[in-house]
Amino acid sequence: MSATTITIAIFGAICLAIGLIYFAQARERARVERVRKISSLSERYRRLQSLMNDLPPQYLSNELRLLVAERSIETLQELMQLKNDSNLSSQLKSDQEMLAQLRSSNVKFPPKQVRDENEAKNVRKLLQTLFKFVQLQAKRGTIQVAHAKQYLEQINLYNCQSKADMLVAAAERANKAGKPRVAIHNYHSAIAAYKPVANNPAAANAIEGFKQRITALDEIADEHNRRVKEQAQAKMDGNKEWDSYLQEDDTWKKKNQYDD
Repeated sequence: MSATTITIAIFGAICLAIGLIYFAQARERARVERVRKISSLSERYRRLQSLMNDLPPQYLSNELRLLVAERSIETLQELMQLKNDSNLSSQLKSDQEMLAQLRSSNVKFPPKQVRDENEAKNVRKLLQTLFKFVQLQAKRGTIQVAHAKQYLEQINLYNCQSKADMLVAAAERANKAGKPRVAIHNYHSAIAAYKPVANNPAAANAIEGFKQRITALDEIADEHNRRVKEQAQAKMDGNKEWDSYLQEDDTWKKKNQYDD
């Protein structure tokens, strides 16, 4: 075998080895990218489902719920192209049925009471996720800028409402416990919670309602204070009469001692 042939064979072997290395690297990069995309889509779907299922219905309008549901289905369909899973197929069917019901407006979602501050924090966290979601949809051109602005204002209102709702619940508990002044303080705090969106008609109506409750509670508190003062005064008057009686009794004893 000539030197030229040997050189060509060696060069070919080197090229083949380099080609195999590049092919293996490209295949690994594709695998890693596929895994990354599956993870990203799965996380996006989880967040969208959390908005649908974990956010109390009073903080998610039908329009926003419909938007989230549509993007959730699109995300699931993308995921199914990369991952063969029968559970995804059944989930897609369920999501599509829900979307059809939302579009026909046949679904009613009763309000869900937020019971403590931890739940309230989770609500605000979900609303922040919803806010970023709407911003992203506007950036991608999925929704019009005017609609996005309207949705963002609505989310800001819900954020303030979630804070006010907790304070109103505390005010109602205080009022039932016979603590009108504490209830008044919580209603004032609820008004302050709506301050960032005070120009919103819904916020203005809520604030007006709180003011009316404060006025009514002021009257109750004043009446309560009046009764407490009357009871205290009556007690003081009773003590004075008793003291006077004791003094008279002492005078009688001293008089008997003098007579002896």
